[in-house]
Amino acid sequence: MMNSIKILSAVGIVTISCVTCLVVAGPAPVTPHQTGDRQQGGAVMFFAAHQGSLRDIEFNPIIFNQVLVNQGSAYSNDTGIFTAPVAGIYQFVYGAQLCRGEHNNMWDIMVKGSRRLSCHGQVSTGGTSVNTCYLMQELKKGDLVWVRQRVGGCAWASSSSTTITFSGVMLAREGVSALGEKYGSGSSCPLPVQGHRGAFKSSAPGQTAALSSIGITILLRVIFLE
Repeated sequence: MMNSIKILSAVGIVTISCVTCLVVAGPAPVTPHQTGDRQQGGAVMFFAAHQGSLRDIEFNPIIFNQVLVNQGSAYSNDTGIFTAPVAGIYQFVYGAQLCRGEHNNMWDIMVKGSRRLSCHGQVSTGGTSVNTCYLMQELKKGDLVWVRQRVGGCAWASSSSTTITFSGVMLAREGVSALGEKYGSGSSCPLPVQGHRGAFKSSAPGQTAALSSIGITILLRVIFLE
């Protein structure tokens, strides 16, 4: 009889604990930034090309005057400069088909007037190749980014080709990635957050489940050891 009572008590405890876990955890929270950005079309990306070759002289900045994509309107084809509309992490790509012959092909991706990345490409006489440079950079709102060609560089393009290009995309806004997850907090552990009525609740449903499991284990040991 005593064993039956213990078993029924254990089943009851497990059931109540599981229901409590589901109620406390509740639905997964929706990140306000992510929802708002998608509703307002908050993506930032651009892709632009330079029409005609860039031969031997300095271009600072290179003005990519053929704009193919400019979502967020952050790139200016008047100045050749990208202006970060919001703080976040961005990736930029510069690509150029190299001219034939001996040239000092050097390009820089500039951020706020300082060189952040330099890339060099060289081909033998009579040959050609495409040189591609990548930069991932955390920017503040209003930071300027552009591409500079150094003296002696040579990139080839016709008036209609897209063989000299500059592109960029925002990967994450400050504090929120493109998937809605927080970054840059300095901690990978979920912390309790305060609800609108002052009550603290777990910032992750997994914490509630873990605490419930510990409580179940302790109560079951007490019951069956009596």
